Amino acid sequence: MKKLGLVLIAVAVLAALAGCGGGTPTPPVKTLINLDKLVTVNMTVSQVYALMTPALKATSILYQADSITQTAKGNWSVTTKQGGYGAGETGPYQALLFTPAKSGQDYYAVFFKADAVIAKSWFSPQGGVVIEAILQGKLGQ
Repeated sequence: MKKLGLVLIAVAVLAALAGCGGGTPTPPVKTLINLDKLVTVNMTVSQVYALMTPALKATSILYQADSITQTAKGNWSVTTKQGGYGAGETGPYQALLFTPAKSGQDYYAVFFKADAVIAKSWFSPQGGVVIEAILQGKLGQ
């Protein structure tokens, strides 16, 4: 009986350990890693914002764009008008770009077309700076 009890305890402990960190996060989330787990295709901008804490929202900017596509090689192609979109102007695409809290960390973006998520992606620090400059209309495409 003691052996059966120890086996059941061991199984329960292993099951608990297997479930650690692997579950779906509960909104509102504080980290981009958890946000990435929750964002799905066709969510609206409002639905994505609803997944975040105010502090996480504060690290993002919603940019307007003329086009956002992914190439066959997996690279992103983003175009916007020179100078970027002004306040109140809406483009056919949007990019919700999260800037890292510390230098050298990756950027994260959620891409929308007509207010529906079409993709999400992580960018190296260098790639994130380039994407941000393009979205701001400071860098030619």
